[in-house]
Amino acid sequence: MKPLARTALFTLALALGAGAAWAQSPAWPTKPIRIVTPYAAGGPGDDTARMVADGLAKALGQPVIVDNKPGAGGIIGADLVAKAPPDGYTLLAAANGTLINSLIRAKMPYAPGDLVPVTGVSASPSLLVVDPSLKATNMKELQALARAEPRGIFFATTGIGSTSHFSGELIKAALGVPLTFVQYKSGGESSAALHSGQVQMLSEVPSASLIALVKAGRMRALAVASDHRLAALPEVPTTVEAGFPTIRMTHWLGLMAPKGTPPAVMDRINAAVQSFISTPEQRQFIAQRNSEPMLGDRAAFTRFVDDENRRLGRLAQELRIRAD
Repeated sequence: MKPLARTALFTLALALGAGAAWAQSPAWPTKPIRIVTPYAAGGPGDDTARMVADGLAKALGQPVIVDNKPGAGGIIGADLVAKAPPDGYTLLAAANGTLINSLIRAKMPYAPGDLVPVTGVSASPSLLVVDPSLKATNMKELQALARAEPRGIFFATTGIGSTSHFSGELIKAALGVPLTFVQYKSGGESSAALHSGQVQMLSEVPSASLIALVKAGRMRALAVASDHRLAALPEVPTTVEAGFPTIRMTHWLGLMAPKGTPPAVMDRINAAVQSFISTPEQRQFIAQRNSEPMLGDRAAFTRFVDDENRRLGRLAQELRIRAD
């Protein structure tokens, strides 16, 4: 079956699923819905969360408001949703940090099970980038170079337990080399530090600005932390192709709801989101951010979240990564 035909059938199935969910929950929604984004406006994924809000509003016939609640590494916003009434009117724009916080912090204001997966939205793999002055053009050369350096490679992160830190730990373990972690406040600061020579390597979401720096020769991309290449940098191999398949890191965005939210309501939200991220316009919006739509029903997104929890949880336990 051709890809377009598969997409058409998938969209039709979603529409039928949405109708079934509506039949089971005809009174919902009757008022505005709030999507809590646990990061500042303009931060990573904020524009995608607003795209989701716009699509949901059109599909459900009610206003959908994006409410930025930054602080404590995303815990403040997540806690607000975890303790909200489980009625489908308060959702969380969840990402890697939503899982990682529960894995590395002994004290949390809510339990991991207080938030349940509803739908995936978009995902992109980390891009492993080095200073172009570094004498390494691939992962094997980086491994040899790092082994010859007593302190290893200076690697930028955005803090203990951040996605970039976990990426660095995966690289460190897979290559069997030392890395010296240097902490910055954001991915933008990390990129600036690499460009200015303060650090030699980073692993970040392939933003348009990062891709532009790579294409301009101001940074060198060694690998994509995934099993498939980036369309924006088709010449850059994956970590699987480079011989390091355990180095995998996905930057993702999805919606979660308070535990106890009616399944029919969550299925309707999933169907609505899946339907509009399958459209050519939204697929282009996501592709322009070097991401891919996370297509699938609620069960598929739940499996993804569970798999990431297990994989990152093992890493945190083995390396004793704690943020407390």
